[in-house]
Amino acid sequence: MSDFGHADDGMADLLRRLNEVTERMHDACASLKKVGPKGLGTQGLDAACYHFQDNWHDGIKRIAKGSKHIHSALKEVSKEFTEYEHVLRQGFSARER
Repeated sequence: MSDFGHADDGMADLLRRLNEVTERMHDACASLKKVGPKGLGTQGLDAACYHFQDNWHDGIKRIAKGSKHIHSALKEVSKEFTEYEHVLRQGFSARER
């Protein structure tokens, strides 16, 4: 029964990486706020920069939100797998007696 189970180390690594994605997206949003249309030239250029910044900020926020949701869901799934794995191990060890 030793070959049965989900990859705890792999799941932990994936959860850590998803958490990093969320943090990096928040950092990117903060950095994006520091740049933008601040009198670069014509009104059209400033408006285009504002539009670009707004779209990227929205996209980055969505990525952060999505990675946070995936992180939460995977954490719950990992917990469920661990619980079921424990029950299955108990069931198989009871049959072997």
